Amino acid sequence: MRPLGNNMSVRISRSLYFLLISSIAVMTQLPIPCKADDIQLLVPAYFYPTSGNGWAELASAAAEVPLTAIFNPNSGPLPGPPDLNYVNAMTNLENAGGSVVAYIYTSNGSTPVATVEGEIGTYLAQYGSLIDGFYLDGMLINATTLGYYQALDSYILSLPASYQVIGNPGQPSLNGLLPTDYLSIANIFNIFEGSGTNFSTYPNGQNWYQSYPSSRFSNTIFDVPGSSSMLNDLNTAVALGAGYVYITDQTLPNPYGALPSYWDQEVSAVAALNAPASVPEPSAVFLLGTVLAGIVFQMRREGWARTRR
Repeated sequence: MRPLGNNMSVRISRSLYFLLISSIAVMTQLPIPCKADDIQLLVPAYFYPTSGNGWAELASAAAEVPLTAIFNPNSGPLPGPPDLNYVNAMTNLENAGGSVVAYIYTSNGSTPVATVEGEIGTYLAQYGSLIDGFYLDGMLINATTLGYYQALDSYILSLPASYQVIGNPGQPSLNGLLPTDYLSIANIFNIFEGSGTNFSTYPNGQNWYQSYPSSRFSNTIFDVPGSSSMLNDLNTAVALGAGYVYITDQTLPNPYGALPSYWDQEVSAVAALNAPASVPEPSAVFLLGTVLAGIVFQMRREGWARTRR
């Protein structure tokens, strides 16, 4: 075989250029890892922050998964100065990436608006920027109470608009309202609160909420014995459209007085659900090998063609 001439070098250079450009084009159009919105833990943290009782575990979990704690000193705020144990616990939680919403009981819309606003003011005077929003418990949503909850939502969002408003009707019934009306009174709705036994029949024919983002809805399930049952209920809640979850083996009268015995497994399960779902894609080594193989093939082809001239 005679040495390659200048024209041959030009042809090979052009081939190399074409192969490199083609490979870059392929790589820039490769699909990237993708996943659905993160599942978040919404934890009723109705326990005092002493050593080993759960707040430190919440902070550890918040470094792994999105987590919001519901702060509830006494079915609402306590009078007086801020409790430094709560200040430290909430600070540690938020430094780890978590957030805190303060508990208020609305008594099915019968607690006067002025009373609720007063409790909000007490929380903010005591804990200030450690409060990221409010959890409105005892929520009954119907045509009669709609205006009441809309007024509370507007008031909270004026404090500022970045606050989360989480309502707990405990069930998804529209009670004669349109979904848009229902959704106008909070950012997030806890549309199931009950035992694992009752969750087995949820949502009882109610599925309107599945047409809306899962980030608007939460499920809270207690009396769920064992981590295997927890995992089953977690997957069911996510499949039914809950973006926020909390599952515990604690039981009535206060299922929120401590974290579940399988807390670490629950955190790990949520983290696994949030892991990126990679799609198959050629590796960089494979692409480089393809380019080199193409160059060698082109060189041999050009060389073979040259020897026949």
